[in-house]
Amino acid sequence: MNPRPLMFFGTTNLDLCFNVERLPTPGESLMGKLNRNPGGKGANQAVAAARLGLKPLFYTRLGGDEAGQSLLQSLREAGVRAEAITICAGEVSGSALVLVGDDGSNMIVIDPGANLNVMPAMVESAAAFIAPGALVVAEMGLPISALNRLFEMKSEKGFELIFNPAPVRPGLSPAAWRQVDYVTPNQTEAFELTGVEVTDFDSAAVAASKLLHLGPKAALITLGAQGAFYADAAHSFALRAFPVKVVDTTAAGDAFNGAFAASLAQGLPLRDSVRRALAVAALCVTRRGAQASMPLAAEVDEFLKSQTILELE
Repeated sequence: MNPRPLMFFGTTNLDLCFNVERLPTPGESLMGKLNRNPGGKGANQAVAAARLGLKPLFYTRLGGDEAGQSLLQSLREAGVRAEAITICAGEVSGSALVLVGDDGSNMIVIDPGANLNVMPAMVESAAAFIAPGALVVAEMGLPISALNRLFEMKSEKGFELIFNPAPVRPGLSPAAWRQVDYVTPNQTEAFELTGVEVTDFDSAAVAASKLLHLGPKAALITLGAQGAFYADAAHSFALRAFPVKVVDTTAAGDAFNGAFAASLAQGLPLRDSVRRALAVAALCVTRRGAQASMPLAAEVDEFLKSQTILELE
């Protein structure tokens, strides 16, 4: 069976990644090793889906600088379709400063650059690439006015919508929230949206209920090393994360979201899609970098096969 059309809307950044022994305290200077990697939440999610064998479309806005050309080439090489991407002369591409400690923890500061200049009319133009019945994934790094317009077009274009509300910001309209099919925050984002501190599956259930009251049809909360919790109006379930040795947590959430979307697009049942997304995130955190850490489909299949054997023993 052919997969459903899949399109991502989001940000692209050049990641300036420093690997350090530990994260610094205020006022402290540390020695580290610098790597320059392609990143950005939307780009990471699209690459995660592409490495799982899909050919996702991606809309983003890049500057007409050397970084923009490099980021575009990287997306194409990963298998992401770039027809909808806009390159803007005179603008600077987004960038992020990422500090990663030896324990896998990170700190990130983002300069959105050209990402900040995405206007509603630009999203309308990009929406022309959305095929009927497509699955669309959006993250909150784009300007809120652009997201409101994209969500408004859901009924007109006939797509299903996954919304990753990161980084959380105010302004998304009540009407836009009601267009969301799946909202996929992590623990911190769930707290920012609901005021419920998510520490385990029980508190995740409370937060998910509040998220559903915002308007989405379903809530899928990731809890890092604990796993993920899903709820809609009819049922809920929790799945444990796969235990792995963590090297770098950068882009783990993007890996999860890209894999969840890819799995749904490939026709996997909901629970299996969440489990596969947890496997992709688990493999992602065992490697350094953002897009470079996204596993291939064969690697995920082999990992899941080994986990099934362990579960049976």
